[in-house]
Amino acid sequence: MSSGGFEPPDVQVAAGPGYVVEMVNLAMRFWRTGNGPAEQLITRRLESFFGTGADRLTDPRVVYDTQTGRWWASISDLDATSIHLAVSDTSDPTGHWTISSYKAPGCADQPRLGLADGLAVLGADIFQNCQGEGSPASGSELWIINKAQLLAGSTSPATTTYGPDVGFASLTPVQSLSPTATEYVVSVNEPTSRVAHVLTVTGIPPATVSVTEAATPAINRLGRPPFAGQPATGGRASPGLDANDDRVLDAVWQNGSLWFAANGGCIPPGDVLIRSCARIIGLATPALTVTTDVDLSAAGANLFYPALRPNGNGDLVVVYGESGVSVEPQTVVVARTPDGTFTQPVVVAKSASPYRGDRYGDYFGAAADPTDPATVWVAGESGTDIAGGRGWSTYVASAAVTPAGGTPPPVLVAPPPAVRALAAAGKTGRVVQLRYRPVLDGLGVLAVVTVRSRQGAVVFRKTTGTITVHAGQAYSVPWQPGHASRGTFGYCVRTVTPAGVSSPSSCSTVTLHR
Repeated sequence: MSSGGFEPPDVQVAAGPGYVVEMVNLAMRFWRTGNGPAEQLITRRLESFFGTGADRLTDPRVVYDTQTGRWWASISDLDATSIHLAVSDTSDPTGHWTISSYKAPGCADQPRLGLADGLAVLGADIFQNCQGEGSPASGSELWIINKAQLLAGSTSPATTTYGPDVGFASLTPVQSLSPTATEYVVSVNEPTSRVAHVLTVTGIPPATVSVTEAATPAINRLGRPPFAGQPATGGRASPGLDANDDRVLDAVWQNGSLWFAANGGCIPPGDVLIRSCARIIGLATPALTVTTDVDLSAAGANLFYPALRPNGNGDLVVVYGESGVSVEPQTVVVARTPDGTFTQPVVVAKSASPYRGDRYGDYFGAAADPTDPATVWVAGESGTDIAGGRGWSTYVASAAVTPAGGTPPPVLVAPPPAVRALAAAGKTGRVVQLRYRPVLDGLGVLAVVTVRSRQGAVVFRKTTGTITVHAGQAYSVPWQPGHASRGTFGYCVRTVTPAGVSSPSSCSTVTLHR
């Protein structure tokens, strides 16, 4: 998806049998998946999806729950000072969802969503108002909700709250990928921390619910990351990217292992400066001892907004952003194999130039594919795909981990998007723009435009460079007809992948007047 004028992008992804769902700010998009390329289905506006009208919405989250076969999504409603929670009625995310709402004692910032066997848990930082930066903080709060009642379609399930507690920052419920009656919640101190706070939530409302700080294992110092640099343009320095703070960004639990990710500052090997680094921490449960505590880093570059998921084979896949004075902002994926070895990073999307917006993001997303034990879907931002442009674009990709020396899975290239040619008019001898709109998004495609006379002779043909196109956005190719050209011409446009696969042609007319 691409910017509609709102910054920063907060991108999330969920994967279930046959579908992938992305959420970004105020929109969600659905894909159908299977043995071939993912097929883009529909895009929905979140104010329509959550039924909130003109309310200001922010910070969406979406997950697929393998235990129930349902999709879950949450969002903060600034005007209603509430968090809305959506649960799909079936395993088909394009169908009906049931919405419930939970009042907050102030502005609920960046709500986080976790699931266990009988519980759905929301966590958010509470501020006294939503009128801008600098509002006094009231602490972090949890909403503990009866999961069975939600699955049965209740819009007012039994619920209890914990907090807001000023002793904790950014309480983050984990997504439980295997059965557990205990919902774990993790947090770190701000602005720096040398411990991880691990809370357990047990009991199902309306019965008694217990929220207990079970352990505070020591971790390597985690502190506020510096701004991430970008390449200079035109001899002038580019603005730095704000990597925010050290709060927990993503947390997941599976088969006795709890993993969470955060931004932090470190000095990468071979560097002399403190950079933004992606901290990955693993805990063994129920002992809650630290098994992994590592900074992902790169000399001369900055890493930020890590999200992580274990796949079905025990590999941990991590997606993050990267930028530096010689690195355009990009989305990168790496994996930790069960023996603790990290694979080489793979760039999945790259900006065309430095990011020109005010803020770059708050978090990325990752989701294990329940139908393929090797695959994790990732979502991240790479800035605009137009050199020198403002705004941002987000990308969704699948990452499969193969054994050393093994054969990578075949790359399934999505077909080029269909386009719709738009009628054009102009004056003889003057440049006229041949415009078209893609029906779907397309990554790295060419556009071929052909103009023919009434007799069918080709009078103009142009193939664009490789670009990323977005559904509904207008694109154009300039044509300067000769002074003797007048009347009506036919013009057709199609998109082509670098491998030569073409979309159907769409045709319209170009009328030239003196």
